[in-house]
Amino acid sequence: MTYVPVALRSVLFWFVLAGLGHSVFAAPPAQTTFQSLFNGDNLSGWEGDTKYWRVENHAIVGEIPRGTRLDHNTWLVWRGGTVSDFELVADVKLTGAPSANSGIQFRCQAKSVRHVAGYQADLDQGRTWLGRIYDEHGRGLLVERGTRVAISEDGKRRIDTFAPASAYQVLFRPGQWNRYRIVAVGPHVQIFVNGTLFSELFDEERGEADREGTLALQLHAGPHTRVEFRKLMLRTGSSKRLEIEPFRFRKSEKSALTPKVTGRWPRDGEGRTLNLGFESGTLQDWTATGDAFVGQPVDRDGISKRWPGQTSGKAGKYFVGGYELAGDRPQGTLTSRWFPVDHPFASFLIGGGAGPETRVELLVREDDGTARVWFTARGRNREAMERVVVDLRPVQGRSMAVRLVDESGGGWGHLNFDDFRFHRSRPDFPKARGAERTTFNPVLQHLRPLRKEPVESPVGSVEHVMASMYVEPGFAVDLVAAEPQVHQPIAFTFDARGRLWVAEAHSYPQKRPAGEGQDQIIILEDADGDGRFEKRKVFAKGLNLVSGLEVGYGGVWVGAAPELLFIPDADGDDRPDGPPQVLLDGFGYADTHETLNNFIWGIDGWLYGNHGVFNLSWVGPPGAPRSKRTKLAAGVWRYHPTRHLFEVYAH
Repeated sequence: MTYVPVALRSVLFWFVLAGLGHSVFAAPPAQTTFQSLFNGDNLSGWEGDTKYWRVENHAIVGEIPRGTRLDHNTWLVWRGGTVSDFELVADVKLTGAPSANSGIQFRCQAKSVRHVAGYQADLDQGRTWLGRIYDEHGRGLLVERGTRVAISEDGKRRIDTFAPASAYQVLFRPGQWNRYRIVAVGPHVQIFVNGTLFSELFDEERGEADREGTLALQLHAGPHTRVEFRKLMLRTGSSKRLEIEPFRFRKSEKSALTPKVTGRWPRDGEGRTLNLGFESGTLQDWTATGDAFVGQPVDRDGISKRWPGQTSGKAGKYFVGGYELAGDRPQGTLTSRWFPVDHPFASFLIGGGAGPETRVELLVREDDGTARVWFTARGRNREAMERVVVDLRPVQGRSMAVRLVDESGGGWGHLNFDDFRFHRSRPDFPKARGAERTTFNPVLQHLRPLRKEPVESPVGSVEHVMASMYVEPGFAVDLVAAEPQVHQPIAFTFDARGRLWVAEAHSYPQKRPAGEGQDQIIILEDADGDGRFEKRKVFAKGLNLVSGLEVGYGGVWVGAAPELLFIPDADGDDRPDGPPQVLLDGFGYADTHETLNNFIWGIDGWLYGNHGVFNLSWVGPPGAPRSKRTKLAAGVWRYHPTRHLFEVYAH
């Protein structure tokens, strides 16, 4: 068994990506296209009140001293000319009172250092103003962060919210340098902070929209504030030269079902149409247990208030909105009356939790009168419902019932459901697009769907999961292994032969009684080089609460709280040379989600791993007293494979 240093693996990974024509990190534009606006030594080329502006440690500093207040805004104005279409990048650091405020003026009109009008990219410590677009001495706030705004010639505004404004606060690094980027081409303006799009404007208002002006740095009136700017770089040119994507509004997520959908609701044995679309406004034809569905169905759609841009996608006036009345805590079931399956296809709308505890079941009555679950579907942690199509031909002629199950009281512990109906042929519904994480997380806005076309497959299937993925533009995801070949993988690593070692956590998140471990380590291999790991062998069985895995130094290193184990395989025959050796114990597992994990070899030859925040560990060799053990909570640890030393690396 050969140990491959992480540095070498990183190089190999880099060349694989380079061969695809992509790099892991986006390269900055060529520096020759930018000009520096600041020489790093003095304020040459800038005009401002030197009582408040100076150069310190090669940075421009604007400061309102402690214990004083500034009763007016003051600017440091760039006197190097005007800009029209441009890209400006700068490192910014802001400290001071909680209300400390600054900004970068662009395409502005500077009457004096105390009166500058026009666009401003706002700046505070992340609480409210960071990344907003403001019109100083003009129209006021133009664009809230997390939104894009189009202003027509007559001043009418169209607003599209792509992420909650509150989500941006955590993206600012207090007391550290933050990267600010402004791109302006014609009426189109984008503001980025630390690589994330904060706000976007398309301004065509007559007499108000600025196309050209100068640049300025603001020190806002108020209490103690210290703002620093460095690495101010500017480039100008056309839209072809400047990196800006076309301005477009994001489409709101809507149901895959339109009001004119074909098909009909099921009927009972007497020909009466059943209330499987809830348009009676009641639970007629349904039987409830527990309290998860008390008060259902609902006609209000409060989803857009919680998730801007989304709606339930309900088919009519009413739907089962599991969260709308009581949140995630209640549990229970809701079962329809039995009805004959007299059509070959059916469909229904589902949203809500993706876990197995929240699901829609289709029950089929067997010849002996017993009921069995024939089909199951789950949401995917989205409120907007999607339509699931079911092929009923294998059970056509039998009796069926629909059962909604909510056995979860935690996050996303609810179901949204509506409009179960039959179809004479397989229906073709457009799939709803935009997973919540990509639609409403500002850091993930740039991701694109892996599959452009919808996939007709049950929710939770491999095909559905692949179709639900979003990736960096230019990247792809290929399936190499799936159930039943691999079960509940919790950690993996590659060896020097390109094989995939996987830790299967069969009992996760439960720790089994001593001697009854069910977890195992398997080896997957792509023997024919077609990209699928078709060969599978079991390396070790009977592990308990496995959570981390690495290969090297003549064996396999396994995290299985409370222990760090070493399974020797010196001859590399993929069979353990003996039972697991306990190198360390004392790792906590009160919270089984945050035990020792994420193993990786460092370039220094140490084995590194992570440790979660909600476990307290006292780590040491087996039998060591508390006084000889190392205390560890949230942090990064490391272990030397030959000197057998354990250290807390960071916490």
